[in-house]
Amino acid sequence: MFNIEYLSEIGSTAYGKTVTSILAGTVGAVILVAFLNVLVLPAGSVKFLPLIIAFNTAVTGYMVIDKTREYFRHKRFIAVLAGTAATLLVFITLNAFFLHATGFFLINPTELWFMLAIGIGSSWFGSILAIRYLNLD
Repeated sequence: MFNIEYLSEIGSTAYGKTVTSILAGTVGAVILVAFLNVLVLPAGSVKFLPLIIAFNTAVTGYMVIDKTREYFRHKRFIAVLAGTAATLLVFITLNAFFLHATGFFLINPTELWFMLAIGIGSSWFGSILAIRYLNLD
């Protein structure tokens, strides 16, 4: 049976807040790509995907630091892992959706490496911004 108190208890831990930040970045990127596909063809939306990944992983890195504050010792490393996870989840989600809807993959593995580099860098910069803003270091 589904227990909402147990779910909220898990979500209130530092790891739950990290997972929530990753899912927020992933869902945000998928929603932006879906909205963009209404305006342009899927091949045209791939051109904007690095910007979407950069923005959402920077927000993910910032959210991880903002929500967990002093819990993690290596804050930047956790933010980079969160950005990497968000990028991989966006890759998997978009490819699964586009394979089902159109019959082809939206992002190929070569582009994935480029997107991972962007996601890692952006989440690192987002974490630096959060640390400086919140004076945690």
